[in-house]
Amino acid sequence: MLRKHLVGLIVGVVLIAVLGAAAVVWLTLNGPQKTGPGPDAAAPAGATASGATQPPSGSPAPSTAAPGTAASASPEAGPRRMSRLLYDDGQNTATVTGLEVTTSGQLRVQLRYETRSPGGWVLSCPERAVDLQSSHLTLADGRRVNPVDTYCAAERSGEDFTLRPGAVLESWGVFPVVPSGGSFSLTWYDLGTVDGLKL
Repeated sequence: MLRKHLVGLIVGVVLIAVLGAAAVVWLTLNGPQKTGPGPDAAAPAGATASGATQPPSGSPAPSTAAPGTAASASPEAGPRRMSRLLYDDGQNTATVTGLEVTTSGQLRVQLRYETRSPGGWVLSCPERAVDLQSSHLTLADGRRVNPVDTYCAAERSGEDFTLRPGAVLESWGVFPVVPSGGSFSLTWYDLGTVDGLKL
């Protein structure tokens, strides 16, 4: 009788170990996709939500500052990490995760899109000309500065796509550098505005 219980216990332990290993393999293959920020990350720089999750907003006015004229001082090159929520509808979020002054003298804004929606998050990239007028920085003096490039404009111009459930995608936009120490805001497509940003 003791032998019967011992065999049952060993079979139970082996079964739990096999199920645990299968769960680890499944999570590795089907878990959330994560990509690091950077110019080679295969992710949308910015996109507007389509369908019921899209927040209402108007179109921003064109930039009154020419590229390269927004910077009166040259901030030091390098990244500045942050976590500033831009958009949250309860299932989908967009967060500003960093600002980086590039060695070429531009400002690269890093954003992260995440979805917990069972149906994913349907995103849409405008055509390049419209895309580059769809987001902007607002400087302390009220000037608006549009991006000179975005992932949508560079890689997904005119495309609709779905961010799969559980996915995390890094995205970016490139702007002329804003003054060092001056406060500015970022309006990203129709997803919202983050105020009080500084380099």
